[in-house]
Amino acid sequence: LPLKLHSYDQSDLYYHEAQTSSLSWGNDEWFWTVLFLVDTYFGSEKNRKTYFKNKPEGDGADPPLGGDELYARNPQYDPREYFLRQLQIRTLQAATEYGSLVETFSDRMEAYMETIKIKFEDDQDMTHTRTIGHVIETIQVFVDCIGGLVEAWYTFERAGLTLFRQHAPKKRDDWPPIISSIAASFAELDRLRKELVKRREGFKFKLESYIAFPLLFTTAFFSMGFANPPKYPWAVFAGVLVGVTFGNFGIA
Repeated sequence: LPLKLHSYDQSDLYYHEAQTSSLSWGNDEWFWTVLFLVDTYFGSEKNRKTYFKNKPEGDGADPPLGGDELYARNPQYDPREYFLRQLQIRTLQAATEYGSLVETFSDRMEAYMETIKIKFEDDQDMTHTRTIGHVIETIQVFVDCIGGLVEAWYTFERAGLTLFRQHAPKKRDDWPPIISSIAASFAELDRLRKELVKRREGFKFKLESYIAFPLLFTTAFFSMGFANPPKYPWAVFAGVLVGVTFGNFGIA
């Protein structure tokens, strides 16, 4: 995670998006099975035997059994309700973990912006330009990942939720709260995405000010009436631009 020096503990933090996949199939709602796959980060395989240690089944560390509790211990034999409860827990997990990540990243970005808000020129090594570029790149990764999750839900909500509403009259009292919980998790993810987009625009503006300052200054100077050279105006313009650029670095 960027901006380590601008965190309260200055610690190295790493992030990894682990994907989970669930495939259900069977003859009917009484004879079916589920294959559940988890994509973990590289190097975590050695912890497989200790992953479930001292954790009862259904406590959230393994695929949920889909009973009547959030971290279910009682098996749920209705495949559609199993799917909903599985999705409920995983979306809550995603919203919680992304929330912690975005909050930590936002604190670092705020601290960094405080240090550069009055600096309109970068140094000779372009330290801030490279740092801001890395921040924008990381923000874009998070925006794309979260945006993909939210868009997938909206697509499913427009068509797939019919299977859990119109075609499930006996579950009209049981499933709406679960669906509302899922929708709330995706709403939180979308809020985090919008916050990151706002941060990204602020850093883009700062990056453009560092890159474009010499050109904007030179253009503004030559737009004045007294700064109109009679001969070789483009050569003079280029010379002034180079001089302003080096002077900019020197002042910084």
